[in-house]
Amino acid sequence: MRKLWVKAWITLDGVFDAATMDYWWQNTNSPERMRYITEEYSNGDAYLLGRVTYDMLWPGWSTQTTGDGPGPILNRMHKYVVSTTLATAPWKESTIISGNVVEELAKLKQQPGKDIIIDGSATLVQSLMGTDLIDEYRFLVQPFIMGRGRRFFPDGTPPTKLRLVESKALSFGSLALVYQPE
Repeated sequence: MRKLWVKAWITLDGVFDAATMDYWWQNTNSPERMRYITEEYSNGDAYLLGRVTYDMLWPGWSTQTTGDGPGPILNRMHKYVVSTTLATAPWKESTIISGNVVEELAKLKQQPGKDIIIDGSATLVQSLMGTDLIDEYRFLVQPFIMGRGRRFFPDGTPPTKLRLVESKALSFGSLALVYQPE
């Protein structure tokens, strides 16, 4: 069975929104971090996104078809976008999931292939918590406290006990953390 895991880039206080990302993301950029990110993406062959994240990412990533970064990997993956409002999904190899998301993802996990990666998409992730579909949470934590901005797990998120299974310190104080539900 394929693993389904969440990947999010966050600050120490859990902020992940694009409005603050330029500040903290650029200040921790390094070749080491880009290698780590590229390696993570290479572990999957299915890319699962909520509509907002899909709309934000596809215009930039879809044009990055060559090179040694994540762009070519993402463009080869099959993309699944969860949305009840999208009529079309223009990024190559994209399918819209608008029906029973839990059922569709359970079927997708049963198919042969590499891991299924949920990138960001906090609303989608929160809707899947408690369904036993998420196998791992992978956070790339940046050494900043924003004090404002959208948090990946806002107030009202159901309590979920996690077990740390891997940690790696990266340059500029970033941490790569992998958790599994207990």
